[in-house]
Amino acid sequence: MSSQTKTRGDARRLNRNGGCMLLFGKLFLMMFPLLFIGIGVHTLYKNWQALGWPEVPIIISGSEAQASYDEDSESGEKTWSIDVRLHFTGTYQGKAISGNFLRSSRFGSSQPTPDEVEKQRRATLASYLRDGMTARVNPADTTQTMVEPSLIGPFFMIVFGLILLVFIVRKHKEILEEAD
Repeated sequence: MSSQTKTRGDARRLNRNGGCMLLFGKLFLMMFPLLFIGIGVHTLYKNWQALGWPEVPIIISGSEAQASYDEDSESGEKTWSIDVRLHFTGTYQGKAISGNFLRSSRFGSSQPTPDEVEKQRRATLASYLRDGMTARVNPADTTQTMVEPSLIGPFFMIVFGLILLVFIVRKHKEILEEAD
């Protein structure tokens, strides 16, 4: 008898029957925006730190390119992009540093030919060779390097996560008000 009373009390406290599934659903919905916020805060912190690291000149030592696509789940339309990975080397206080970074460019709805992928790879490589490059190196751990750290991307991730969180909380309140 006491277990039935406890179960009814839990269901009333959650304003619905099936409280366990409702609780798991709420937790899952809250975790999604919190994931965006958490990754955004972590990336913002890392990039903020990297802006304080010393800059060293680097040399682009190689590159590779490939085509990839994203597919719209509703329409099935593919959007192709060409991803160019640039490899770099340099030195910081006599220690060799190396790494790579990725640059993507949208191509369109048709798959690029191997010649077009190669042309984009050469164009990307030429733009970075022409401009000259620097990388920021963590003085405490020279294996950590960052090319062009930015606070804009992480900031937008945090804002997106906050907007999702507010939307989910508001929808949850509307559902609870309708249930009463």
